[in-house]
Amino acid sequence: MENTKILLLDDREENLLSLKAILNRGDIEIYATTSPNEALRIVWENDIAVALVDVQMPGMDGFEFAETLLSNPKTKEILIVFVTAISKETTYAVKGLKTGAIDYLYKPLDPYITNAKVDSLIRLARSQKEIRDKNKLLENYATIILNSPDIIATMEPETGNIISINPSVETILGLSPSALLGITMLDLLVDPVNSSLREVLVKRTYIGGDTIVVEDQFYGRLRQPVWLELRIMYKNRLLFVNLHDVEKRKAHERALIYAQNQAEKARKVKEAFLANMSHEIRTPLNGIIGLGNILAATELDLAQQDLISMLRQSSGSLLNILNDILDISKIDEGKFSIIPTSTDLRLLGKGIIDLMKFKAEEKKLDLQLVVDQSVPESVKADGMRINQILLNLVGNALKFTQTGRVLLKIEHLSEVSSGHKVKFSVDDSGIGMSEEHISNIFSEYGQASENTSHQYGGTGLGLTISQKLVRLMGSELEVNSKFNEGSQFFFTLVLPDAHEKVGEVKPPVSFQDLPPFEGKKVLVAEDNPINALLLRKYLKTWQMDTTMVVNGREAVDALKEQNYDLIILDTRMPEMDGFQTARFARKQLHVKTPILSLSATVLPEEIDQAIQAGMNDTLSKPFEPEKLHIKIGLLLSRGVTNL
Repeated sequence: MENTKILLLDDREENLLSLKAILNRGDIEIYATTSPNEALRIVWENDIAVALVDVQMPGMDGFEFAETLLSNPKTKEILIVFVTAISKETTYAVKGLKTGAIDYLYKPLDPYITNAKVDSLIRLARSQKEIRDKNKLLENYATIILNSPDIIATMEPETGNIISINPSVETILGLSPSALLGITMLDLLVDPVNSSLREVLVKRTYIGGDTIVVEDQFYGRLRQPVWLELRIMYKNRLLFVNLHDVEKRKAHERALIYAQNQAEKARKVKEAFLANMSHEIRTPLNGIIGLGNILAATELDLAQQDLISMLRQSSGSLLNILNDILDISKIDEGKFSIIPTSTDLRLLGKGIIDLMKFKAEEKKLDLQLVVDQSVPESVKADGMRINQILLNLVGNALKFTQTGRVLLKIEHLSEVSSGHKVKFSVDDSGIGMSEEHISNIFSEYGQASENTSHQYGGTGLGLTISQKLVRLMGSELEVNSKFNEGSQFFFTLVLPDAHEKVGEVKPPVSFQDLPPFEGKKVLVAEDNPINALLLRKYLKTWQMDTTMVVNGREAVDALKEQNYDLIILDTRMPEMDGFQTARFARKQLHVKTPILSLSATVLPEEIDQAIQAGMNDTLSKPFEPEKLHIKIGLLLSRGVTNL
């Protein structure tokens, strides 16, 4: 605690020394002077609590000094004790008390009496100071409450009746403070029965002493609802409530929720569009690829084989464009994952060159692969996605190069702690780009210039999806190019060792050479006649007893008539789609037969929907006959499902 400051005023120095000796204590701080004027300066500059003043002094006596202190607001609270040796008469004492003194000490001073009186005066001074400080604090609080932009109120805990409330209630709710005294705050609520405040009052959750924060809707000006945040604190058997206007925040929240709902609707519309587009394109594309497979299995002359090869290449290009569109959508929605597996970069590069060699030979271009000897035999990488990127880059290079060469390089830059730093690059001697054109090539559906698409074809999706895939792998697709001098696209990946050798990729097997499923009964529901023709051809070749129907309703009727070893359902059919058919078969007919879903979309949502409907596996169109054969083999080996 801070020491109490005491003033000693006496015209004799020896008296001051005597008083100092008597009051030599650790809890007080003494200011002593023989001059009344000096004493006035001391009390003005210091927070003096008690003054021991001699009565008889030249120039200004003790009574005059006391009157001076009493007349000034800054010094009037000082406790004055007169020290005198003149008289103990009543009239003399009364004169001193009238000038502002509260007691007398008589000379010669008794040390015990002097200390006792000083003790009581110190306690009194401290008590008065504490009261003054609290009063000042209360005045400050009152000022804050009166001028607060929030509504501040006190309430009875049992009833919620308002005891006091500040003027802000008129600004926020348009109600007079005096009119609210004695009524319950629940009456001001839009829905008092289901309000948070009522729950607090009923459950008495405030008893613990913690500040409780709730929100309720009040009737505001013109009876318009207003959201207020209530901070409730229980103290001295009263509820102190601070009500803050949160209507703007609530409006922002409502706008945010609306925007989120709109975004969700837009996402669902986009998904529905992509699913429908995928279905509408993949369904005929499956027919084109399937018919190409059937034709390839017949006896053809060289010219016909070339035509079939071009048919396959064209359908493959169309499928790549469709996959690019869906991949971009999945990456943008965060539904795309990079899955590292054991990958042989040499085999990967060779596969790209073998696939693109035909296009290079058409344009008489030199297409080469260069792989550093120090590139490891096997690394952990998402080979399928690297293959997709490099196919796009090599395809672009061949498209925009009229003479010269295209070079695919895989370089080992260095070894790092996490693996091998490998650079992939595609160099060409094509048309190149200016600095202005380079800035546009990675934008979605954008190309170097407006006439590029018209002159060379393409959607502009290849570089966009490639850049997104490279970024998912933690790198950046970069370009160096000069107009009419060629371009280089490159990216660098850090790839760890796989410590296992990658087997060679087997060439595709003709569907006629796949082993049969002799005597197995299969029910197929497919509404597209070309796809139905292909499925019938494949299944007949594999010696399966096949029943074909065109929708889910016919499939259900067939299931009521006989049992099958396998059911194949297209997901989108008239009258009853594949999902509805599978659910009906499982729940109503209690069919345990394995069901394979044939879907013309590759969206994860539709795959999940198929499994939830009761299907055992899915196969996306367009599909290779070998993949269909593998799926059928797996499902038949499982037999009756537990679904």
